[in-house]
Amino acid sequence: MESELRLTELNKRYKNLTYLDRIKMLFGEFDADKILVTTSFGSTSVVLLHMINKVAPDHPIHLINTGYLFKETHAYKQELRDEWGLNVVDVHPRERSHDFSRKHKVWNDNPDFCCFINKVEPMMELKRGKDVWVSGLLGFQNANRANKQIFEHHQGLNKFHPLIDMNQEDLNLYRTIYELPTHPLMYEGYGSIGCVQCTKKGEGREGRWEGREKTECGLHL
Repeated sequence: MESELRLTELNKRYKNLTYLDRIKMLFGEFDADKILVTTSFGSTSVVLLHMINKVAPDHPIHLINTGYLFKETHAYKQELRDEWGLNVVDVHPRERSHDFSRKHKVWNDNPDFCCFINKVEPMMELKRGKDVWVSGLLGFQNANRANKQIFEHHQGLNKFHPLIDMNQEDLNLYRTIYELPTHPLMYEGYGSIGCVQCTKKGEGREGRWEGREKTECGLHL
C-alpha cells in the first residue's frame, strides 16, 4: 500500500511538468547511481537522449546490443556519441545463448524466445541494484503503451516514462527545433527499427514482426 501511494504521489507531481523538467526532477531526487537509462538508438530515441544529455551529460546510456542490430543503427550510435559525447555502454547477451539463437535461427519459429535470449535476459542483469529505469516509450506507438503512466512499478523498481504523453507532432517539432540527427533508415521508410531479421519498412511500428501478433520485444510488458 505504501509503494502504491508513493507511485500515485510521483505521478501527480510529475504530470504537469515539461518533459525536460521531469528528467531534471528525477535526477534531483533519486541517486544518479541508482538510475538506469536505456535506449535502442531507434527512430525516436534521439529526443530522450538529447534531454538526458542536457540534464546529466555523463550519465551512462545503455544499449542492449543483441548482435542483430542494423549496421545503420551502429553508425547512428557513433554519430550521436561523437556529436554529444554520450557515455554509451553496450550490453550483450550471454555468448552461448546468443550463439544458440544464431545457429538455430530462433527468430523464425519463436521470436519471443529470441527476444528473451538477446534482450530480456541481459536487461534483467542490468536492472540489478537500480531504483529507477528510464525509458523513452511513447504512448502513441501501440496499444500496450497507450495507457502507461509516467511512473509504474516494474519487477521491483520504478519505471520512468518521461515522454509517454508526447504526441507525434510534439516529437517532430522537438526534433526540428533542435535539428536532431535522424536515424538513416528512416529515410528508407523504416518507422521503427529493431533487429535485422524482424524489422521491415512500414509506418510507425507496423514493420516490426510483420505478420505476427507480437508487438513488443518483452522489455516493456
